[in-house]
Amino acid sequence: MERQVRPAGTMSNAAWQQVWTKPNTGLAAWICAFGNWVGRIVTLSMLKDVDLRGGTILDLGCGHAEMTMTILQKHECRALTAVDFCQQAIESVQQRKGSLPVTAIQANLLTLDLDQQFDLVYSAMVIEHFWGDARQEAIAQHARFTKPGGYVFINAPGHSLWSRMFHALFNQPAGIYEEPLTAGELCTLLSDHELHLIRLRSLLAGSVLFALAQKNAR
Repeated sequence: MERQVRPAGTMSNAAWQQVWTKPNTGLAAWICAFGNWVGRIVTLSMLKDVDLRGGTILDLGCGHAEMTMTILQKHECRALTAVDFCQQAIESVQQRKGSLPVTAIQANLLTLDLDQQFDLVYSAMVIEHFWGDARQEAIAQHARFTKPGGYVFINAPGHSLWSRMFHALFNQPAGIYEEPLTAGELCTLLSDHELHLIRLRSLLAGSVLFALAQKNAR
C-alpha cells in the first residue's frame, strides 16, 4: 500500500504546546530516556574529531537543549543559540543553562531570521515533523545558518518496522505527527543544499539516523 503523504507543512505551534503539557510516562518515557542515552553516545562519537573550540552552535527545534549544552562544554565552544517555537521549551532551556553562554529564542524554524552563521547547526528529531516542500525549506535553513566550512548534524527517525510501531503506539496517541526519512533521502537533502556528507550512522536496522555533513567552503 502506498504511504499517504500530507500536503507540505509541519505540526502547528498549538499542537506542540499540547504535546508539552503531556510529558511521556511509563514505557514511552523509559524508551525515550534510553534513546537519548544512546543518541548522546553516538553523537559525541561522531563529533569527537571535529574542531569546535571557540566556535558557535545553533540548535534548531532545541527542546531542552541537553545535547547541545553537552557539546558546548565538551568542545569548549563559545556560545549556543537554542531555538524552538514552544514557550515551554524555551523556559526549560532558561532553567537548565545555569551559567553557560546560552541564548534561547522562541521562533519558527522556517521563518527564523538571524544575522549570523554558526560553526555547527544541530537538530535532533526535528526534520521528520516537516513534510513535502517544508522539509526542503527546513534543510535550507540548516544550510543558511552554517558558516562556509562549518558543520550540520542531523538526527532523525528512519523508515523501519520499529519506528512505525513506536509512532503508532506512542506518537500518534500524543498528537505527534511525523514522516521518517530513508538514509538515501537524508543524504539527498543534504547534498541538494551544498552539505557534503562526512559520516552517516543508523541504529536498529535503520530506525534512527545520524548524519554529519560539512558546508562547502567558498
